[in-house]
Amino acid sequence: MNLTNIKYLYDLMDKESFTFFTVYDSKGSPMRDQCNESYSVDDAKEDLQQFLQYNTGVFRVEFRRTRANTQQTKNYSFTVDNFKNEEEEKPMGSVMMGGNTDYVNIISSKDERIGQLQEQMYSEMVANLNKQHEMQLNAIKAEGANKNGNNDALIQAALSAITGMFGSQQIGVSGIETMEMPEMVETTTENNNNMDDKTKKINNAVVRLIRGDKNFAEHITKLANLCDDNILIYNMAIAKLNNL
Repeated sequence: MNLTNIKYLYDLMDKESFTFFTVYDSKGSPMRDQCNESYSVDDAKEDLQQFLQYNTGVFRVEFRRTRANTQQTKNYSFTVDNFKNEEEEKPMGSVMMGGNTDYVNIISSKDERIGQLQEQMYSEMVANLNKQHEMQLNAIKAEGANKNGNNDALIQAALSAITGMFGSQQIGVSGIETMEMPEMVETTTENNNNMDDKTKKINNAVVRLIRGDKNFAEHITKLANLCDDNILIYNMAIAKLNNL
């Protein structure tokens, strides 16, 4: 993600006479739309400066030359990091006069800023993983709905989806970890030796469940949804299962 210095935005507004703009948060939701036609460039700059003064975070600022903002409107988009601390704006001399406390405040502010950016990146990563898992579960349902579907393909799809719940390893019915889908092979003494204990348990359990439970796709989906939406109930269900 490329970040633009906020001062550059003000210089660009002067150079290009931009007065119309929209500010979006990190999720793409609009937070401020300047569409007042009576605004001069200085008025628009003051408006944007006031917004950034009272709001912190990573924002996308889009300039345009027209009041209306439609799909045909050409926008000039820039991402700015507005986690600034007032201490950063002070001259070096005034910071030094403040003693060690000023340095501590600056370092703490930097750490907080890095933490917020990491949290944002983690949230985006989790969202992408959830989307992948949803696609895998949909594949399971599609295979289950096909009367002539290949049972081996259904098993492989289930293994791929369940893998995401336990880590990033790819699990095949053959028991060999690989980046590609392996051919479906029954677990035997020979290939069983190539798997670790967790992989063996998952591999064997999924194969048995799919063979014994005609509604396995729906049941495993509900279990995954429960884990995502209500972890307390999920843990209670697991505890009860362990006591059986």
